[in-house]
Amino acid sequence: MREALIHELISRRKLHLCTALKFVHSIDAAEDVLQNTALKCLSGPPQTLPEQPGRYVTRMVRNAAVDYLRKNRKEIATPFEDESQLATAGTTPLCGQTCLERRQELMSVANALSALPQRKRDAFLRHRLSEVPQKQIAEELNVSRTLVNFMIKEVQNSCADALAVN
Repeated sequence: MREALIHELISRRKLHLCTALKFVHSIDAAEDVLQNTALKCLSGPPQTLPEQPGRYVTRMVRNAAVDYLRKNRKEIATPFEDESQLATAGTTPLCGQTCLERRQELMSVANALSALPQRKRDAFLRHRLSEVPQKQIAEELNVSRTLVNFMIKEVQNSCADALAVN
């Protein structure tokens, strides 16, 4: 069973490499993904051979690429030439930029919320932040639950639009 999966990985290596490359955008990273997939095939193959080993290995490569991205997304690239400059700075240059971007996103959402009618805004905030059930909000506003659901969706879409513009 291991042999069949490894054979699939090796015989269609270029295809699997391209699959990984779509996610990680680096040939070296894609090679790492294939190596991790091969190790996974050797260490823990499925109990029974899949009906379509090609698709199974392709899914393994895709999952390994996503895992690789998740792991490396936490790492922050710095333009410093050496580590001593980073240590003396005490923080990365991206910290302030990230904080500013998040603050601008928050302001965009707050502005979008303030532009909406009070009743819609209140229904949205009570449901999303205070976790008040839509049924209770509908009873208090003396409207249907469907209307409350539409109000919440409209506010959510307005916030999403404000973030997309930002």
